[in-house]
Amino acid sequence: MPEDVLIVITSAIKTAFIDHPSSGHGTTWDQVVKSDEESTHLAKAAMVALRKAGYSISKVEDENAGS
Repeated sequence: MPEDVLIVITSAIKTAFIDHPSSGHGTTWDQVVKSDEESTHLAKAAMVALRKAGYSISKVEDENAGS
């Protein structure tokens, strides 16, 4: 697994529960900080699931791409 991708996904998971507690479905998540280990485990699981589904992650070099 590319380490930089793992770091980005781990950070997103770790902060999601604090920065975005509203799930948008009428419920609110507890604002609890996930441990580094929990966040890394979830990130690895997401990356494996994406790979098994036929997806790959690649870095976009063009700073205007995706906007």
